[in-house]
Amino acid sequence: MQFLTREGAGPWLRTYHRGGAPRVRLLCFPFAGGSASMFRGWPALLPAHMAVEAVVLPGREKRLREPPIDRMDVLVAALVAALRPRLDLPYALFGYSFGAQVSFNLAHALRDAGLPDPLGLFVAASAGPSELCDVPGLNETDEELIAYMRALGGTSADVLGNPGLLELTLPALRADLTAVAALPYAARPALNVPIHSFSGEADPTSARPSLMAAWDRETTGGFTQTVFPGGHFFIDHALSDLVLAVRRDLDRLMAEE
Repeated sequence: MQFLTREGAGPWLRTYHRGGAPRVRLLCFPFAGGSASMFRGWPALLPAHMAVEAVVLPGREKRLREPPIDRMDVLVAALVAALRPRLDLPYALFGYSFGAQVSFNLAHALRDAGLPDPLGLFVAASAGPSELCDVPGLNETDEELIAYMRALGGTSADVLGNPGLLELTLPALRADLTAVAALPYAARPALNVPIHSFSGEADPTSARPSLMAAWDRETTGGFTQTVFPGGHFFIDHALSDLVLAVRRDLDRLMAEE
């Protein structure tokens, strides 16, 4: 099956879609140091009316020459401006690990700007903001960050064993981790948006299921938690089940509109 891939919202989005007129957009945010291409296989698991729009952050892919952003407030402000034209349809936010924190802060910023709320917020492999701790990035050496990548899994041996690829990867990884590590938790009025969290039962990081349950504190719109077998990158073997859960939620939320 062929899918359309195109740039959208300037350099910030890559759209993966079967074609035709979408009725809902799923705006997706990758893990720290990750790229939009992690979502390229999602349209095969979703109906044609759901368009996957993956965020391309500075410092990777076609934006490799741009300096990565290491401040969450700066990143979110840029995303609000870039994504505003994409809010013409109902939409939801999905974030994996670092991307979960970005999507959460973005949801608050969009609300503060008087823009439409997302139908739902899907967060994976990242503790609830009030429980987030032990995030590296501020003081670690390159060697320590590489060891962190290796311990989490999810990074191919080709990258870990190639100094040239690591040299390209590490600045974005460090910036993303720093954006989260340097952001103090501040209690804010809860979102009125359903949150569905996904975690790996054996995740060795602060994204273990007991800490991901803290996402319940961030919404008055209802909370669901799903735990999959596996570690931090459970998505590597549970992608179909993960996307199916997102699809079911979106179908229900669209029917309630």
